[in-house]
Amino acid sequence: MAPRLGVCNLSLKNQFLALTHNWHYVDHGLYRSAQMYGMYFAPLLKQVGIKTVINLRGANPKSSWYEPERQICENLGIIHINSPLHSRRLPQKEALVTLLEAFDKASFPILVKCSGGADRTTLASCLYLLKIYGKHGLEKANKQTRFWPYLHLPQRHQRWIRYFPEFFAESHNGTTLIDWIESSYTDEVFGEWLKKRHLGNTWRH
Repeated sequence: MAPRLGVCNLSLKNQFLALTHNWHYVDHGLYRSAQMYGMYFAPLLKQVGIKTVINLRGANPKSSWYEPERQICENLGIIHINSPLHSRRLPQKEALVTLLEAFDKASFPILVKCSGGADRTTLASCLYLLKIYGKHGLEKANKQTRFWPYLHLPQRHQRWIRYFPEFFAESHNGTTLIDWIESSYTDEVFGEWLKKRHLGNTWRH
C-alpha cells in the first residue's frame, strides 16, 4: 500500500489543488475529495498514486464533468467506479452493498469523491472505517462528520448522516458491517431508529 501523503507532503501546486478541492486522507489508503475537473488535476492524482476513483455521484454522461472525469482516469490508468449515494434520502441496502463491494475490488490507494466532498464522501468514509474496524471504528467515523476540516455542514435533510455510525454500533449485534447490512439493515429500520430519537425530520421522505 502506498504511504499516506498529507497535504503538507505534496508539491506546492498540489497543495493548492488539495486545499481547493476539500482533499483529505482518511485512513488505510483511502482519500476523499470534492469533484475533480479537467486534466489539471492529474498531477495530484499521480503524486498520491491513486489507483481507483469511486464516484459517489453516479454515472451522469450528459453532465459537463462526467466524461472528463472518466477520461482523466483512463489517461492515468486509474480504475473508475460508479457507486451512487444520496445525501438527503436514507441509503437503501443495495447502495450500501454496492459501495462496500467497490471497496473490496478496488486497487489502493482509493479516492472517493462527490460534488463538494462534504456529505456523501462523509458517509462513504464512515462506512469504510466501520468496515475496517467494526464498532471500534466509531470514534474514527465520527471524526469524519466534523465541519472542520471536511466542511460537513449538513442542511436539514442531510443531518441523518452523522447518526449512521451510531446506528450501526448500537444494532450490529457483533456482526461485520457487510453482514449487518445484508441481513438486518433497511432504510425503514434506520428511519424508525431516528424517529425514536426525535430525528424524524433529518432526511427527505
